[in-house]
Amino acid sequence: MVQGITTPLACASVYLYLVLYLGPKFMENRKPFHLLPIIKVYNLVQLVACILIFYMILISGWTTKYTLGCEPVDSNAPHSNRLAQLFWWTYMLKLVEFSETAFFILRKKTKQVSGLHVYHHASTFILAWAAVKFFPGGMASFPILVNSVVHIIMYAYYQLSSMGPQYHKFTLKYKKYVTIIQLIQFGILVVHTLQVLSSSCSMPNAYLYGMLPDIIVLFYLFYKFYRNTYTTKIKHFELKSAEKIK
Repeated sequence: MVQGITTPLACASVYLYLVLYLGPKFMENRKPFHLLPIIKVYNLVQLVACILIFYMILISGWTTKYTLGCEPVDSNAPHSNRLAQLFWWTYMLKLVEFSETAFFILRKKTKQVSGLHVYHHASTFILAWAAVKFFPGGMASFPILVNSVVHIIMYAYYQLSSMGPQYHKFTLKYKKYVTIIQLIQFGILVVHTLQVLSSSCSMPNAYLYGMLPDIIVLFYLFYKFYRNTYTTKIKHFELKSAEKIK
């Protein structure tokens, strides 16, 4: 699945066909499936996987050699093989994450299958393949490190949300902060990736050209989602409150 781009493109194409056409068509005249027990197991597996990847990435150079500066891919480094394997596992994890869209469709929660959601999953999968193929180490491991932290928070939140109504008051209170954490992540990754422009950085410019446009698009889409979901609702609530006072 790593040798050429044909396989990842085929996987992404099948994903898009299933979630944008075949899945909705299949569910058109069917009742939503009850998948909550499966989703609970899925969230737990993802949570454990993200914790393991974070820990393994951390001890594969970040606690000894790597800094937040420009770190080229070094195949002769002591932990290079383990790091390359972790890149591959991250790539596989992104493939597994396609199932999240299937859960939405099978539960008839089609509103959550947004352009942001679909683009995020498809583009991240392709970038994960590119990282395994061309940059399996060095500063390219930093996005995996940061993303693992974000996903640990996300899947812990999702797991808590799926545990029953008694937790909904708590999870709803902190829901918007999950999006804020995503936005902070993208900001950090933009700054980190821009180091490639430095003349002293030996990381190929191709890394920048692949990463930066995707991060910017995702930042825009997540910010738009945050603005429409939270800022607009707050303004609407304030207007209604003002009308009641009058």
